Amino acid sequence: MSAWRDHFVDLARYHAWANEVLFTELDKLSDAQRRQDQGLFFRSIHHTVDHLLLVNRVWMGRLTGQPVVPDFRTIQIEEWEALKQGLRESLAAMAGWLAGRDEVWFLQDVTFTASNGKLNTLPAAAVLTHMLTHFNHHRGQVSTAITQLDGIAPEMDYLYYLRSKTAQTPI
Repeated sequence: MSAWRDHFVDLARYHAWANEVLFTELDKLSDAQRRQDQGLFFRSIHHTVDHLLLVNRVWMGRLTGQPVVPDFRTIQIEEWEALKQGLRESLAAMAGWLAGRDEVWFLQDVTFTASNGKLNTLPAAAVLTHMLTHFNHHRGQVSTAITQLDGIAPEMDYLYYLRSKTAQTPI
């Protein structure tokens, strides 16, 4: 048993679950609503969700030694269903890859080139924590945009995920 591995695999699964909860609400919006400027950092809901997929690919590339050069200004996947599927597959691959790491891997440093071109070295657990909390940041923005479009903000807290795993009534 590996405490770090189990923790990060579970968090990757949590993010897959939270995305599905979010997608349920986002699917109620029109494509035009998902693409209109909502004042988010990446302007639209669609571009923000696309960013989640891109950063997951960027960070996994850094962790696996297969760097991805990101273009954050351009939407990578235009079609909504393909974007959702890409994010599903990316998180499943991440969970699978993490499940294959031993405890020592999580304790070592990871050296990577950041988007600004500078070389960085950080503990693997810190990189993974950043990756996975970054999802929360942008899902929160998207959740706000949903409410601004008169939708219902989905309940995506980690405790709801835990309850869903044990079929308990949500908090």
